[in-house]
Amino acid sequence: METELRSAAGDAAQGTAPQTGQAPEALSTVPGQTSPRNDLAKKKKSAMKRRETIFLVCILALPVLNWLIFWLSVNVSSFVLAFQDNAGNWSFINFTLFWNQLTSPYGDTVGMAILNTLKYFAVNLLLIFPLTLIMSYFIYKRVAGYRAFRVIFFLPAIISGIVLVSVYSNMISPTGPIGALLKAMGVQMPEEGYLLNPDTATPAILIYCIWTGFTTNLIIISSAMSRIPVEVLESARLDGCSSFKELIFLILPMIWPSVSTLVIFILTGIFNASGPILLFHPDGGYNTMTLSFWIYQQVYGGGTYGGTGNYGLVSCAGLIFTCIGVPFILLVRRLIEKIPAVEY
Repeated sequence: METELRSAAGDAAQGTAPQTGQAPEALSTVPGQTSPRNDLAKKKKSAMKRRETIFLVCILALPVLNWLIFWLSVNVSSFVLAFQDNAGNWSFINFTLFWNQLTSPYGDTVGMAILNTLKYFAVNLLLIFPLTLIMSYFIYKRVAGYRAFRVIFFLPAIISGIVLVSVYSNMISPTGPIGALLKAMGVQMPEEGYLLNPDTATPAILIYCIWTGFTTNLIIISSAMSRIPVEVLESARLDGCSSFKELIFLILPMIWPSVSTLVIFILTGIFNASGPILLFHPDGGYNTMTLSFWIYQQVYGGGTYGGTGNYGLVSCAGLIFTCIGVPFILLVRRLIEKIPAVEY
């Protein structure tokens, strides 16, 4: 016993491990080779990475294929068609036709369409959007009946458009309730009604767009306001901050990322802004033509080239408006991004 203890003590003093009947596993492998356990772990990791790669490829394949077919190929074809005539020959005839329709007295529909489109865009950006901010603020402050107003303002997104157009047309007709009320108030009303008069048809549709315009943006802005800390507003209220200052100087900077994103989305539709012209006037009559409806009419409708499949003229118009709209949108986006967002 004493001999074994002395031997163990001597080994410890010399820094060597005591001799046992079985060597450690790390020492049992041949130098320059990995253990079977490490090989198995590497194989499992490689197989897992391969499965992840296959999964990502399968997930991204459908949207990428959709983008290639329905966006890239369509836009490339549209660009090519703008420089071809109906026979497929390279030509600038489409630009000449577009300019003639824009400037000649017989092609005033394009000029009218541009003017009406800008009207819809201005109403959407300068009237509907600010009113949406104000209404979202009142809903956020939980005024009396705010739950009912939230449902009422979102109803146009649920109810069919043809139903709303029919109701609105009957309401403002000379025999409708609003028409009768205006007559009782002494307002001079066209005999054919507002929608069948070239001078009042577009303003009447603009009012309809205002009536049905508080839908998705109202929910987005209200949700952004609900994230604002209550302590900030309580502190401002103790300092005597009015509701107007609270909205302009506190709430608006705090929800600026959401507001700026919505503004950029509105700007991207500057040349696509349009009302439900097809539901009010299927032929775009009574000076209600917009660019979107003009493009539809040139391809499918009864316009100058309607129904003949003159895609070259439409592609030329899209290319021109893209060259005008993209720099404008990028400039406004750059200016908006310079406004610092408040972090909280």
